[in-house]
Amino acid sequence: MVGTEHARNHPALTDSQTGLANGLHFDLVYNYLFNAGSRGLPFTVLLLSAGAGDGSDAETFRKIGEGIAEATRTSDLVSHLSSGRYAVLLLGSNLQGSRVAADRIESTLTPISPGPISFGMAAYQTSYAEAQDLLKDADAALMAAEAAGGGIEFG
Repeated sequence: MVGTEHARNHPALTDSQTGLANGLHFDLVYNYLFNAGSRGLPFTVLLLSAGAGDGSDAETFRKIGEGIAEATRTSDLVSHLSSGRYAVLLLGSNLQGSRVAADRIESTLTPISPGPISFGMAAYQTSYAEAQDLLKDADAALMAAEAAGGGIEFG
């Protein structure tokens, strides 16, 4: 995304464990994209967990984050949200495109993930009244994938 390279290096917008965008950075970009969605900009929210929970060390989080960043496009924003949970904002992508992105990420992470990899995805639709509605759909899909022991679910 335009300007995210500089923002990735800003300490207030960067997750110290992974070097990825942090929650604040995610929120800023996500809210901008949500508002742009109503003007026709397609985007998809891809949430994932990579089997790394609170017991994982910083090195595991860093390697997983690097793998996700390596497997995504430079136009995508990759964020570390919490222990073992990541978000990718896929600019200009629909659900089919997010499936391709999830397959690339899964191929990259399988050798390094300490557990199952789960994905939850939801694409922006004009029927979403609030920005949180899209995130709730993606999160519900992620929880369904986690409950199934890994895999991909759509919201």
